[in-house]
Amino acid sequence: MTDKQKQIQNKDTATEKKHGLSKRTMITLGVCAGLLMGAGGTIGMMAADTDFHPAVMAAKKQAKLSDIKVDQNTAVDKFNQKYQNKQLSEILLDDEHGKYVYEVKGFDDTKEYEVKVNAKTGKVVKSESEKRDRGEEEYQLDPGKAISRDEASKIAEDAAKKGKSREWELKQEKDKAVWEVKVVDGRHATEVTIDAGSKAVISTEKDNN
Repeated sequence: MTDKQKQIQNKDTATEKKHGLSKRTMITLGVCAGLLMGAGGTIGMMAADTDFHPAVMAAKKQAKLSDIKVDQNTAVDKFNQKYQNKQLSEILLDDEHGKYVYEVKGFDDTKEYEVKVNAKTGKVVKSESEKRDRGEEEYQLDPGKAISRDEASKIAEDAAKKGKSREWELKQEKDKAVWEVKVVDGRHATEVTIDAGSKAVISTEKDNN
């Protein structure tokens, strides 16, 4: 071994003593860290999958029907106050993190608009607009020509046989307005689509968790 090689070896040894780690130890730690990161990723994926387990979903906080204090017309008025002279396209009432929220959507020639209204307090919690996609079809909704949410709920519950209406969407589809009502019975849900003019049930689709 040359004097230069001895100097390099002595330098490496001094460095290892200073940090208390040998090259072998450092390599071993690196491998362990990699394994732990892999295990952590796997555990994270398992946790994410668990979030969608029916038992976990059932345990999540649900919005109370009794908290729906604001009617649909008031929510639409909030939209019109924020965005004047726009055409309506959809009105949703659904559960967002344990609270009922209206989502009123509309459009004009260039943009789409959305206003979210807390169904208990009537407060506008969010409003936004974005540019319409070129060639995207939008159809104007006239809520005054549609059956009420209560009537749509009764029709949907009769069609589903069991359960309670929990979420609603009124929207315009070309030549007719339709209600889409989600009826929930425990862990089972049925989505019922209703012609909002004739009251006819268009379809029922069960989602069994």
